[in-house]
Order: sequence, then structure tokens, then C-alpha cells
Amino acid sequence: MELRKYPRAGLRTEIWIGQDGIFTRTPETLRDLSEGGAFVETSQRFCIGSILHLRFKLPGALRLISCTVCVRNMRNNSGIGVQFLDLSSEDQLAVRAWINCRMATM
Repeated sequence: MELRKYPRAGLRTEIWIGQDGIFTRTPETLRDLSEGGAFVETSQRFCIGSILHLRFKLPGALRLISCTVCVRNMRNNSGIGVQFLDLSSEDQLAVRAWINCRMATM
């Protein structure tokens, strides 16, 4: 049974991770995107509760989405589940539209 608050759609896009105001383009990949959060494939280790800043681009988008996230879980040394803390309403609409479009083609 699915207990998620928001539907998720598979996505593979590069991300920039920031801490303390410094962003670094990383080899990590953002995937399983929802309006509430995402899964980040990463070999980096972050403690649950860590606050990070992410920047990523939706396929076909012209600009980056930038937001603050909280690390909510870690999965088998393959990555972290993050919750969006301050996704702007414009970015939330863009994510929702992208997910709806993606789910309509499945």
C-alpha cells in the first residue's frame, strides 16, 4: 500500500548540492521526484536531519529550481531521501505539472 502524500515520478537529472552557501556541481543524481521531496543517489554521507541546499533542472526547463531540503532517510548506501522545505509556489507548480505529464504517459 502506498503511503506517500504526493505521487512520485522517476527522474534522472544532475544536481548541485550546497552547504553553508557554497554550491558544488556533483556526480549525484536526483530521482523519484515529488512535490514534497526526492531521492538523491549519492555516495556522500549526510546525517538524518541535515539541512542542504539543492539546485536542479527539470527536463525541458530553462531555469534551475533552487530549494532547501532536510535529509529524512538513507537507503542502503545508495542515497538519501530529502524533504523540500521551501520550494517556491512557482517551482511547486512546475514540479506538479512535470509529474502529472510524466504519469499521463506511463
